[in-house]
Amino acid sequence: MTYPKKLFILLLLISLLVSGCSGFHNGKFSQDLLPGKESGQILYADDFSNQASGWEVINNAYELKGYSTGGYMISVKQPDSRAVSTTNLNYTDAIISVETQKITGDRQTEFGLVCRFQDKFNFYAFVMSADGYAGIVRVKDGVRELIGSDQLVRVETLEMDDGVNQLTASCEGDSFQLDINGDPIVVAQDNTITNGDAGLFIETYDSADAAVVFNDFVIKKP
Repeated sequence: MTYPKKLFILLLLISLLVSGCSGFHNGKFSQDLLPGKESGQILYADDFSNQASGWEVINNAYELKGYSTGGYMISVKQPDSRAVSTTNLNYTDAIISVETQKITGDRQTEFGLVCRFQDKFNFYAFVMSADGYAGIVRVKDGVRELIGSDQLVRVETLEMDDGVNQLTASCEGDSFQLDINGDPIVVAQDNTITNGDAGLFIETYDSADAAVVFNDFVIKKP
C-alpha cells in the first residue's frame, strides 16, 4: 500500500471518529465529511447533458423521469402524488442549487429540492409553486409539516407560471434556508434528520400531469 493511500485511510478514520459515524446512511459516508473537502468546494454538479450521468429514467403509470433537451424532467401523472430523484450519495451539510421551470400542470404544483433524503417518508424539501409561493417542508415518518413558517410564503420576485427560477437550499447543522433568485425567503431550525441524499422534488395535489424541468444542479460544501 502506497503512502498517499495509507494517509487517506488514516484521515478517513479520523473523520469517522470525529463525526461519531453519524455521517453514514445506507453504507455511504457523507461526501462533505470526506478528508480534504473545503468550504465552498463543489461536491457534485450536473447539467444533465450526459444522459449516462446516473439519474433515474422511469416511465410508468405514476411518473416519468428522464433527460430532456432542457435538462432533467420529472413528471407526476397522478393527483396527490410526489416524485423524488436523487444523486444516490450521502451528505450531512450541503448547499444545493438548481434552475427550474414548470412545463405543465396546475399552478399549485410544488417543486424544488430535497436534502437529507433518507427514504420517501423522511426528508426535507425546499419548494416553490408556479402561483408564487414557497416554503421548507419536513417529512418525518410520512407526515408532512412546514418548518420556519406557518404557511407557504408569498414571493414577489418569483417568476410565476412557466418562468425560470433559481432555487438554493442550505442544510447546515440544524439550520435551513431557502433562497429564490438570490433572495432569502425562509429560514428554519430543526434537528430531526441529520444526513441523507440530495436531489429534486415535485408534488401534485388535486390535479395530475405536472411536469418540471431542472438544470444546472450543483451541491457545495457550506
